[in-house]
Amino acid sequence: MPEGLGNMLKTAQVAAKIVSRCEKYGWTYEVKRDSILTISKAFTPNDTDALVECDMEYYSILSELPMCRDGSDWGTDCSGVGALSALKEGCFVMNRSGGNKNILKLLSKSA
Repeated sequence: MPEGLGNMLKTAQVAAKIVSRCEKYGWTYEVKRDSILTISKAFTPNDTDALVECDMEYYSILSELPMCRDGSDWGTDCSGVGALSALKEGCFVMNRSGGNKNILKLLSKSA
């Protein structure tokens, strides 16, 4: 198989895995400004068990998107004050910047 075709196939497989995990766990996803993957999940406000569940799930989705060394993850995870907002609003949101552009392009087409 030509190398370029192999890379395209791997890119499609990674994008499909991200979509599959979002569907499995009930998350939505969006690609913003062609460079940021944003995932979110609604839950009943003030439900701490649901917040903790989201905090345990999000990384299994974001970790599938390879990122460059300049990338980062941020949002309403339980490691900061964002968790208070998520708990109050009932919406958990996480972002990954610096992700693989080809995978992001495929995700933006399928969203």
